[in-house]
Amino acid sequence: MNYRQVETFKAIMDSGSITEAAGLLRISQPAVSKALKQLEAELGLRLFSRTTKGIAATEEARLLYTEVERTYFGMQNLARFAEGLRDRKQGRIVVSTIPALGIAWLPAMVARFSDKHPDVTISLHSSNSVDAARLVGAGEFDLGVAQLRSEEFNLSRRKLFELEGVIAMPAGHRLADKEMIVAQDLAEEPIVALGPEDEFRRRLTQALDGTGLRYRSVIDASLGVTVCALVAAGCGIGIVDSEAARINQGTGLVFRRFSPTIRVPIFLFRQRGRPSGKLVEAFSAMLQPPPQFGSGYS
Repeated sequence: MNYRQVETFKAIMDSGSITEAAGLLRISQPAVSKALKQLEAELGLRLFSRTTKGIAATEEARLLYTEVERTYFGMQNLARFAEGLRDRKQGRIVVSTIPALGIAWLPAMVARFSDKHPDVTISLHSSNSVDAARLVGAGEFDLGVAQLRSEEFNLSRRKLFELEGVIAMPAGHRLADKEMIVAQDLAEEPIVALGPEDEFRRRLTQALDGTGLRYRSVIDASLGVTVCALVAAGCGIGIVDSEAARINQGTGLVFRRFSPTIRVPIFLFRQRGRPSGKLVEAFSAMLQPPPQFGSGYS
């Protein structure tokens, strides 16, 4: 039983006539009769009997019709769903991003996309850069937004923007009046940062080691917002990315640029060789960088 036979049978049942069914389907009456005979032969059932007034459905036809209605509308829904996929109206996108970009930036991008594609499901996951690369490379996620290391050969990538490393401190800190912080300013300062594998932390450590001056031990945190909270609580000064600084405006902290400048590229990436659907392409094309550091920061 194929879709055309189901459609023909339903049209006959709905109209009660082969002639009217042909009109509903916009095909000839012989074509309807032929499709009906093929269906009866395939099922081994007699579905209609001839009467003086035309045709009459058998008991088997009425029972079959109940199931056909359920299946037919399910197939129509499936056809509409497929049409939605073609027109970028329906589907699902799974995205992994680093926590720094999953708090404000990516939700804002998703809101813009969802406004134009309200029937698309978007699943957001927060992962560090290493895990994001692994999950996207394994095909578990459609897209990743994170830092990338050169050894990730199974990923195709496109640079989206750069995040700048900035120094976070309480508003009353002795360095708060300076427009630019240099490594020498941080001598003897307790430093709060992300883990040793973080690129901002690594580059700050290189700059501090290059001065030959002593600096106090580093407090590790897993999130930029946690670094900011520790700084606000008086644990020291912090190194955070410019997006964490943007999120934490108005919290009693000030953020200052650091010299030498620390910039880390952020990439959009996907599994190499994996075909991209239209929705994924549309979502990727819509992504825009966050405001640059200095635009409304304290």
